[in-house]
Amino acid sequence: MTSDAGPRIAPLPPDQWDDRLSRLLAASPGGTSEPMHIFTTLAKNPELFRRWLGFGGALLAGTLPARLRELLILRTACRFDGAYEWAQHLDIGAKAGLSAAEMTAVGGDIDAVAWDPIERAALDAVDETAAAGSIADGTWATLAGAFSEAELLELLMVIGHYLMLTTVLRSLRVELEPRAIALAERIATGPGGAA
Repeated sequence: MTSDAGPRIAPLPPDQWDDRLSRLLAASPGGTSEPMHIFTTLAKNPELFRRWLGFGGALLAGTLPARLRELLILRTACRFDGAYEWAQHLDIGAKAGLSAAEMTAVGGDIDAVAWDPIERAALDAVDETAAAGSIADGTWATLAGAFSEAELLELLMVIGHYLMLTTVLRSLRVELEPRAIALAERIATGPGGAA
């Protein structure tokens, strides 16, 4: 995700990082030597950034199984052209148990894998949201048979959050870091990939 025009809002330079941002970056992939542009850009609105971190963190530490959450995030990134989130979540997806073949399918032909019915319904939920703006009744029934109402709300929020995030990052032209570009090149079926 690069543009000849460059980012619309440049990331904060290191001499402007506060303690919270410095700690966050130190604990993030790339550390402070290759800081994540999402954080150094969104930190230009400190109060919004703080609140967004809380919400995004709540979703990443929610009650949905990590593997399912990462399927939702990766498919949402794929369907809404979120190259930044796609690249960042490939490693997280692998740590949550997704294979390279599964992530390749999520970024391309989801029928290339024989998914568990609940995982397939979650992927369909993303696709239906992309196509129609909401989840179809049949998909909802499958998901409702497996998850509590609280978990269903969380599932919807994961899809909605990453839909929002992909559009914000694309509009800002937030650029991928070299580390993230290398990750994205391993699974090239996703947004911005070669396949």
